[in-house]
Amino acid sequence: MAQDRDYLTASPVKFKSVFTSVNLFRPIKEYMELLMSWYRDWIFYTLTITIFVIDRISKKIIVGWLPLGSKWPEEGTFQIVHGVNTGSAFGLFRGFTNVLIVASVLGIVFVLFVFHRQSHPVLWLRVALGLIVGGAVGNLFDRINDGGVVDFISVGWWPAFNVADSAISIGMSLLIVIVLLGERFGMYTKEKGSS
Repeated sequence: MAQDRDYLTASPVKFKSVFTSVNLFRPIKEYMELLMSWYRDWIFYTLTITIFVIDRISKKIIVGWLPLGSKWPEEGTFQIVHGVNTGSAFGLFRGFTNVLIVASVLGIVFVLFVFHRQSHPVLWLRVALGLIVGGAVGNLFDRINDGGVVDFISVGWWPAFNVADSAISIGMSLLIVIVLLGERFGMYTKEKGSS
């Protein structure tokens, strides 16, 4: 009983030292740090979500406004059309929807892996990868739901495309520039204190 009384009357400092030594919250803390590392970059994720939302809204507008196969205006270099593409960007690889779905998923996973391997990804790399992933997710959503992608922007002889295709193309072009001119974008600079 005396030991029980001693335990009950122990000082807060002793209780604090007991909890510190046990460190019950360490697994939770490590889990939260791991979880937050995947959400640390608001630029990348905001751009990805923005591209996806704009792509979805624009396609919904076209589907509700223009009948399939129609175009507006009837003549001109720039036209709004309503077409469905079962291939990849700009009409390539038509009829390979399942292959393109798998390729899209693998591509998105690879881009996310590359992005999270960068300890401090530079701004323009975040922008490039955000554009690529946002566009890829937008077209992937169409392929899974509808078996094809809605294309509605037609410029001259160039195959019709959409917002997602544009985002992917701009993102890939920017990524190539970053890789070729990495030092100017701060890609290969050593961190302070590193050898």
